[in-house]
Amino acid sequence: MTYTSDKRERLVEAAKRLIHSRGFTNTTLADIAKESEVPLGNVYYYFKTKKDLAEAVLSQRKKDLFKLYDSIEKLEDAKQRIGAYLENILSRVEELTIYGCPFGSLCQELNKDRTELADKADEMMLFQLGWYQKQFTDMGRSDSHDLAIKLVTSEQGAILLANISRDREILIREVYSLKEFVANL
Repeated sequence: MTYTSDKRERLVEAAKRLIHSRGFTNTTLADIAKESEVPLGNVYYYFKTKKDLAEAVLSQRKKDLFKLYDSIEKLEDAKQRIGAYLENILSRVEELTIYGCPFGSLCQELNKDRTELADKADEMMLFQLGWYQKQFTDMGRSDSHDLAIKLVTSEQGAILLANISRDREILIREVYSLKEFVANL
Protein backbone atom coordinates (compact mmCIF):
# COMPACT_ATOMS: atom_id res chain seq x y z
CA MET A 1 0.00 0.00 0.00
CA THR A 2 1.33 3.46 -0.87
CA TYR A 3 1.04 6.08 1.84
CA THR A 4 1.68 9.77 1.92
CA SER A 5 4.20 11.02 4.45
CA ASP A 6 1.58 13.22 6.13
CA LYS A 7 0.46 11.20 9.16
CA ARG A 8 -2.79 13.11 9.57
CA GLU A 9 -3.74 12.50 5.95
CA ARG A 10 -2.79 8.81 6.26
CA LEU A 11 -4.99 8.50 9.33
CA VAL A 12 -7.97 10.10 7.58
CA GLU A 13 -7.56 7.95 4.47
CA ALA A 14 -7.25 4.78 6.54
CA ALA A 15 -10.28 5.78 8.59
CA LYS A 16 -12.28 6.41 5.39
CA ARG A 17 -11.48 2.93 4.12
CA LEU A 18 -12.10 1.15 7.40
CA ILE A 19 -15.28 3.00 8.32
CA HIS A 20 -16.65 2.25 4.86
CA SER A 21 -15.70 -1.41 4.95
CA ARG A 22 -16.40 -2.18 8.64
CA GLY A 23 -18.68 0.60 9.84
CA PHE A 24 -18.00 3.35 12.36
CA THR A 25 -18.83 1.30 15.44
CA ASN A 26 -16.63 -1.64 14.41
CA THR A 27 -13.61 0.51 13.61
CA THR A 28 -11.25 1.35 16.45
CA LEU A 29 -8.50 3.94 16.65
CA ALA A 30 -6.06 1.03 16.98
CA ASP A 31 -7.36 -0.40 13.68
CA ILE A 32 -6.89 2.96 12.01
CA ALA A 33 -3.39 3.37 13.44
CA LYS A 34 -2.39 -0.07 12.18
CA GLU A 35 -3.91 0.49 8.71
CA SER A 36 -2.21 3.89 8.35
CA GLU A 37 1.09 2.66 9.79
CA VAL A 38 1.00 5.45 12.36
CA PRO A 39 1.81 4.50 15.97
CA LEU A 40 -1.34 4.51 18.11
CA GLY A 41 0.15 7.08 20.48
CA ASN A 42 0.60 9.48 17.57
CA VAL A 43 -3.08 9.24 16.63
CA TYR A 44 -3.97 11.24 19.72
CA TYR A 45 -1.66 14.04 18.63
CA TYR A 46 -3.87 14.57 15.55
CA PHE A 47 -7.25 13.44 16.88
CA LYS A 48 -8.19 13.49 20.55
CA THR A 49 -11.18 11.18 20.03
CA LYS A 50 -12.67 8.80 17.52
CA LYS A 51 -15.40 11.40 16.98
CA ASP A 52 -12.76 13.98 15.99
CA LEU A 53 -11.32 11.55 13.45
CA ALA A 54 -14.82 10.75 12.15
CA GLU A 55 -15.45 14.47 11.66
CA ALA A 56 -12.24 14.67 9.61
CA VAL A 57 -13.43 11.70 7.54
CA LEU A 58 -16.80 13.37 6.94
CA SER A 59 -15.04 16.58 5.96
CA GLN A 60 -12.83 14.71 3.49
CA ARG A 61 -15.78 12.78 2.07
CA LYS A 62 -17.63 16.07 1.61
CA LYS A 63 -14.61 17.55 -0.21
CA ASP A 64 -14.47 14.48 -2.45
CA LEU A 65 -18.18 14.79 -3.20
CA PHE A 66 -17.92 18.50 -3.98
CA LYS A 67 -14.95 17.82 -6.26
CA LEU A 68 -17.07 15.30 -8.17
CA TYR A 69 -19.99 17.71 -8.43
CA ASP A 70 -17.68 20.54 -9.52
CA SER A 71 -16.37 18.41 -12.38
CA ILE A 72 -19.89 17.42 -13.40
CA GLU A 73 -21.20 21.00 -13.23
CA LYS A 74 -19.01 21.84 -16.23
CA LEU A 75 -21.47 19.93 -18.41
CA GLU A 76 -24.03 22.31 -19.91
CA ASP A 77 -27.08 20.07 -19.84
CA ALA A 78 -28.77 18.91 -16.61
CA LYS A 79 -29.54 15.48 -18.10
CA GLN A 80 -25.86 15.07 -18.92
CA ARG A 81 -24.90 16.10 -15.39
CA ILE A 82 -27.23 13.52 -13.85
CA GLY A 83 -25.98 10.93 -16.34
CA ALA A 84 -22.38 11.71 -15.37
CA TYR A 85 -23.20 11.27 -11.69
CA LEU A 86 -24.86 7.92 -12.44
CA GLU A 87 -21.80 6.90 -14.48
CA ASN A 88 -19.70 7.61 -11.40
CA ILE A 89 -21.81 5.04 -9.55
CA LEU A 90 -21.13 2.52 -12.32
CA SER A 91 -17.40 3.21 -12.07
CA ARG A 92 -17.57 2.18 -8.40
CA VAL A 93 -19.94 -0.77 -8.75
CA GLU A 94 -17.56 -3.33 -7.23
CA GLU A 95 -16.85 -1.23 -4.13
CA LEU A 96 -20.52 -0.33 -3.69
CA THR A 97 -21.60 -3.96 -4.05
CA ILE A 98 -19.10 -5.14 -1.46
CA TYR A 99 -19.37 -2.34 1.12
CA GLY A 100 -22.50 -0.33 0.28
CA CYS A 101 -22.67 3.42 -0.14
CA PRO A 102 -20.07 5.26 1.96
CA PHE A 103 -22.59 8.05 2.60
CA GLY A 104 -25.77 6.05 2.99
CA SER A 105 -24.21 3.38 5.20
CA LEU A 106 -22.61 5.93 7.49
CA CYS A 107 -25.82 7.97 7.74
CA GLN A 108 -27.81 4.87 8.68
CA GLU A 109 -25.31 3.79 11.30
CA LEU A 110 -24.85 7.21 12.89
CA ASN A 111 -28.55 8.04 12.88
CA LYS A 112 -29.23 5.25 15.33
CA ASP A 113 -27.86 7.58 18.04
CA ARG A 114 -28.96 10.96 16.55
CA THR A 115 -25.80 12.80 17.52
CA GLU A 116 -24.17 15.89 16.08
CA LEU A 117 -21.95 13.54 14.09
CA ALA A 118 -25.09 12.02 12.51
CA ASP A 119 -26.24 15.50 11.51
CA LYS A 120 -22.92 16.11 9.78
CA ALA A 121 -23.20 12.82 7.89
CA ASP A 122 -26.78 13.62 6.89
CA GLU A 123 -25.63 16.86 5.27
CA MET A 124 -23.97 14.86 2.47
CA MET A 125 -27.09 12.89 1.63
CA LEU A 126 -29.26 16.00 1.84
CA PHE A 127 -26.81 17.84 -0.39
CA GLN A 128 -27.16 15.06 -2.97
CA LEU A 129 -30.93 15.36 -2.81
CA GLY A 130 -30.66 19.13 -3.30
CA TRP A 131 -28.22 18.70 -6.16
CA TYR A 132 -30.60 16.36 -8.00
CA GLN A 133 -33.47 18.75 -7.33
CA LYS A 134 -31.48 21.62 -8.85
CA GLN A 135 -30.80 19.53 -11.96
CA PHE A 136 -34.49 18.80 -12.42
CA THR A 137 -35.34 22.46 -11.81
CA ASP A 138 -32.79 23.38 -14.49
CA MET A 139 -34.70 21.02 -16.79
CA GLY A 140 -37.84 23.08 -16.11
CA ARG A 141 -39.54 20.41 -14.02
CA SER A 142 -42.10 21.62 -11.49
CA ASP A 143 -41.87 18.22 -9.75
CA SER A 144 -38.13 18.52 -9.18
CA HIS A 145 -38.31 17.62 -5.48
CA ASP A 146 -40.28 14.43 -6.14
CA LEU A 147 -37.95 13.44 -8.98
CA ALA A 148 -34.90 14.03 -6.78
CA ILE A 149 -36.39 11.80 -4.08
CA LYS A 150 -37.05 9.11 -6.72
CA LEU A 151 -33.43 9.17 -7.87
CA VAL A 152 -31.88 9.14 -4.40
CA THR A 153 -34.17 6.40 -3.10
CA SER A 154 -33.74 4.29 -6.25
CA GLU A 155 -29.98 4.72 -6.19
CA GLN A 156 -29.62 4.01 -2.47
CA GLY A 157 -32.06 1.10 -2.63
CA ALA A 158 -30.16 -0.47 -5.53
CA ILE A 159 -26.85 -0.07 -3.71
CA LEU A 160 -28.33 -1.67 -0.59
CA LEU A 161 -29.84 -4.60 -2.52
CA ALA A 162 -26.63 -5.15 -4.47
CA ASN A 163 -24.71 -5.10 -1.20
CA ILE A 164 -26.90 -7.51 0.74
CA SER A 165 -27.24 -9.92 -2.18
CA ARG A 166 -23.65 -9.42 -3.41
CA ASP A 167 -25.17 -9.04 -6.87
CA ARG A 168 -23.58 -6.17 -8.79
CA GLU A 169 -26.05 -6.66 -11.65
CA ILE A 170 -28.87 -5.25 -9.52
CA LEU A 171 -27.00 -1.97 -9.21
CA ILE A 172 -25.95 -1.92 -12.85
CA ARG A 173 -29.51 -2.55 -14.09
CA GLU A 174 -30.99 0.10 -11.80
CA VAL A 175 -28.44 2.74 -12.80
CA TYR A 176 -29.13 2.10 -16.49
CA SER A 177 -32.85 2.25 -15.75
CA LEU A 178 -32.38 5.59 -13.98
CA LYS A 179 -30.32 6.93 -16.88
CA GLU A 180 -33.08 5.95 -19.29
CA PHE A 181 -35.72 7.48 -17.00
CA VAL A 182 -33.85 10.80 -16.91
CA ALA A 183 -33.18 10.76 -20.67
CA ASN A 184 -36.91 10.37 -21.34
CA LEU A 185 -38.02 13.29 -19.16
